[in-house]
Amino acid sequence: MVYVDFDMLPGTKIYRLPDDLPHRLGSLAEPLTSVIRAFERAKKAGGFPWGASVVVQGTGPIGILAVAAAQEMGAGRVVAVGAPENPRLALARRFGADATVDIDELRRPEERIAAVREAVGGYGADLVIDCSGHPSAGPEGIEFLRDGGTYVEMGQFTDAGSIDTNWHRICTKDITIVGSWGFTANDLPLGIAMLDRARDRYPWLAMQTLFPFDEQGLAAAIEEAMAMRTVKSTVVLDPELAAR
Repeated sequence: MVYVDFDMLPGTKIYRLPDDLPHRLGSLAEPLTSVIRAFERAKKAGGFPWGASVVVQGTGPIGILAVAAAQEMGAGRVVAVGAPENPRLALARRFGADATVDIDELRRPEERIAAVREAVGGYGADLVIDCSGHPSAGPEGIEFLRDGGTYVEMGQFTDAGSIDTNWHRICTKDITIVGSWGFTANDLPLGIAMLDRARDRYPWLAMQTLFPFDEQGLAAAIEEAMAMRTVKSTVVLDPELAAR
């Protein structure tokens, strides 16, 4: 067996994690990079100025990462909209969300719109980002915005079908709508760098509930995620790690 210090892999882009960055933390670089790119697209459109109020729709793993990334990228006030209270909304607050809106408690859209607007000062948010993937998020999120605000859609990563949207509201509110799909290989260093510098500012690993890589573990991971009793079900190869 031959050991080398460097290896060339033409046509690939592989980024090395910092030597002291835990692998569990490093595994979040990919989803975090997706969020960073979505916010970067909003910035390029002029919709994410320094100190902007940001509303995050969805409090799954992407939504929680968006709460952190928004703060790291200059947001002023951050509000998370989702459910359930435990573990998701509670974790959003641990990640720094200034306020949370529970969709299980506020069942009607008009109630949630009023709560979000109040949480950001009454006029609506500068920026709303959908991380939920639910078709109803778009029409509701538009109403979370102030006039002239920006809406970023990154949550529809599967085809959930068409939505009923009043396009007149898009015009009268004079808003910008930006779509974001994944990221490029050139974006990945941004996610790694953010995790590295902010590793101690957020409870990153609290997102992950660990399950062993076996038939029972896989079934449990899926069941708990579908029931939203976890934020991020994470399957690991090391049984001892899963037992911790």
